[in-house]
Amino acid sequence: MKKGIIAVLAVVLVLVVGYGAGIGYFAERFQPNTTFAGVDISNKNLEEATTDIKSTIGEKSITITENGNEVGTINIADLNPEINVDDILANAYNSQNPNLWATSFFNSETFDVNLNDYTQIQVTALNDALQEIGLSNADRTPSTDASIEYTEVDGYYIEESVQGNQLDNDKVNEIILNSIANGEETAEINQAYIEPAVTSDNEEIQTIMTQIEDATNMTLTLTIKGNQEVINQEQIMQWMGFDEQNQMTFDYDAIYEYLGTLNDKYATYNKPREFQSTMQGTVTVDAGTLGWSIDRESETEQIIADLQAGVDVSREPVIVGSGYNTEGNDIGDTYVEIDIDNQVMLYYQNGELAFQSDIVTGQVGTDTVPGAYSIWDKQSPSELTGYNPRTESDYVQPVQYWLPFDDTGQGIHDANWQSNFGGDTYQVSGSLGCINTPPEKMAELYNMIEVGTPVIVFQA
Repeated sequence: MKKGIIAVLAVVLVLVVGYGAGIGYFAERFQPNTTFAGVDISNKNLEEATTDIKSTIGEKSITITENGNEVGTINIADLNPEINVDDILANAYNSQNPNLWATSFFNSETFDVNLNDYTQIQVTALNDALQEIGLSNADRTPSTDASIEYTEVDGYYIEESVQGNQLDNDKVNEIILNSIANGEETAEINQAYIEPAVTSDNEEIQTIMTQIEDATNMTLTLTIKGNQEVINQEQIMQWMGFDEQNQMTFDYDAIYEYLGTLNDKYATYNKPREFQSTMQGTVTVDAGTLGWSIDRESETEQIIADLQAGVDVSREPVIVGSGYNTEGNDIGDTYVEIDIDNQVMLYYQNGELAFQSDIVTGQVGTDTVPGAYSIWDKQSPSELTGYNPRTESDYVQPVQYWLPFDDTGQGIHDANWQSNFGGDTYQVSGSLGCINTPPEKMAELYNMIEVGTPVIVFQA
């Protein structure tokens, strides 16, 4: 009996000693039947468990696919993974009670942790790996942005954007990293294409198209001396363009040239003209300072402003010169007629002959220059100054009446130094180009005439 008690006590002692030894053993190790993120770490200390877990991640690989086709496989170990599980693994270890180690043989403990959440890889290593499997943009098609295009047939229209297949490396990396983090074995990269920066619904493009529509749908009509010139949609589109900021512009030079064609068609300035003279019938009068034309600089600016406003406009163009508002031609029915051949000056007022006088025009060498002019000033008295090429000297000549009509010094004035007027007097004692007039006749004309009156000087 006594021996039996001793045996039982011996067994109990062994058990107690063994249990205590187990407590000491598992005080530094994970208990049996323990898994962490699917890795068996039973009986492992923290260092051993960490090594096994990191080894498990490093042994993984991920297959890259594009549109379902396999591109290549990347080993996670080649990406220099950094697995930061030390803290969470230590927390798992500390959560186990070494005093209960014996019960772990009958109960398993699982720490369900997604290791990918604690794994980081080097982006540079990933980019190198992608290059290794041929994921390069060198041979891929870039996306193209939506743009506004123009053809003579279609006018302005939106060219739709086109999706290319060049890869956004940041997106590729994100997809692969997410796949690794989710424990997936494949990563599909067809969502990593570089998208067009500008699509057809882009607000800026839509705004520009609205501006184009407003500008090309407007009606711009120029009324020139009763004639209507309509600037149509085709013409407007040819002038239209866009600057670097995609702001609508219009071709200044092209509009300027267009206005030149209108001047060729309608303007009278700097053009010879037919004139019905009193003594010689129809004569051709050289161009002079008389006449009007479209002010191309001002009108170009005005047309651009009209087009940018996009509102229907009907108006007369900006005009410079004289004679535009005259009925019929720009001479009208009130004018001075100077007939060099007949050495006579006539003044018509409202179509009626109101004045006539013999005159003396320029002598040979200082001839009166024919042309269509207009009186631009009236002075009484005045001093004529200039250079006499015949005497090769400057002169100052007082006159009582002075009516300049061109931009070179020609004008009509009294000449009390002339003993004769008309006939051939101009051939021997002609002027330096001015119209010498008898003093008493000059006083009469001066009181009748107004600034702006056309002066038609001609020689058949």
